[in-house]
Amino acid sequence: MTIAQLRERAKERLDSLPPAKVRVAAEFLDYLDTGASRDATAELLKIPGLLQDVKDASKHIKNGRIKDWRLVER
Repeated sequence: MTIAQLRERAKERLDSLPPAKVRVAAEFLDYLDTGASRDATAELLKIPGLLQDVKDASKHIKNGRIKDWRLVER
């Protein structure tokens, strides 16, 4: 689904909500747009090597080089 389609779907859903739920949705959207989420992202990006680890993990998943987490020893 494209971003445009997702936005349209979200608008349609918002238009069908009762007023109380519209308030909740608006508050959630405000939260997503605030510094709180940006601060959390910035904190994660401070972890050395995190982005490379995510890229590597994505390649492993794509190539089927993964293990079931339930089978990994603790």
